[in-house]
Amino acid sequence: MDANIKRFIGDAALRRDEIGESPCEVHSFQRGKELYFLKTSPAVYAETTYSVLREAAVLQWLSGRINVPEVMLTAQDDQREYMITRAVPGKPLAALIETKQPVLDLFTESLRQVQSVSIANCPFDSTAAVRLRELEFLVSQGLIDEDFDFDQWPGLHTPQDLLARLHATMPQEDLVFSHGDLGDSNIFVTDHDELHFIDLGRGGKADRWLDIAFVHRNLSEEISAASARKFLAQLPFPDAPQKREFFEQLDELF
Repeated sequence: MDANIKRFIGDAALRRDEIGESPCEVHSFQRGKELYFLKTSPAVYAETTYSVLREAAVLQWLSGRINVPEVMLTAQDDQREYMITRAVPGKPLAALIETKQPVLDLFTESLRQVQSVSIANCPFDSTAAVRLRELEFLVSQGLIDEDFDFDQWPGLHTPQDLLARLHATMPQEDLVFSHGDLGDSNIFVTDHDELHFIDLGRGGKADRWLDIAFVHRNLSEEISAASARKFLAQLPFPDAPQKREFFEQLDELF
């Protein structure tokens, strides 16, 4: 481990965070009364959106635009990239869903806040073409999530089938700032309904329907189809089911 990272952690105990499915490792630790997170990514992912140095750069750019974790320290060596962030306040929306509290308005406000970030000088490209090239690299290196399920999409059987489908259905994009993984584990809310966002490695310029697709899927799976339909109905523009399907398919192997 990098010497500066070790020095920051000191003799604090690292506790592994098992939430999430990415190849990154996340540990929490205490320094005094403050809670911090150490996130690392293997060097093979340095040119992908799994890179924690990319995520650190996104977080630093977003600081002052929306509420995101404060980056305390970054480092890298031959094996890994490292990032230490200060914990955000509040609870994840997943915890509210677990206790049957209403979250639809919080999801809607989360989407509004993220998409209100101006992309006029945004240096992060998360467009469909970039993400598809990333997916091709991951497939070629055997670095995809093997627990994929294509049953919902007739005609798809292998990762190569999916890549061909994605190339054939690449949408014309309406670019906004995108979180990239806007879900109930990555949105935190305080007692005063203040929102904070974590896990922004895929953040950047992308089609507005990427985040919408993720929220819609989250509501469908964790609450109800009716809640998901209501979310779409509240949007200030008509639904685009083909775009939603494209971004769900693009995410399946990550």
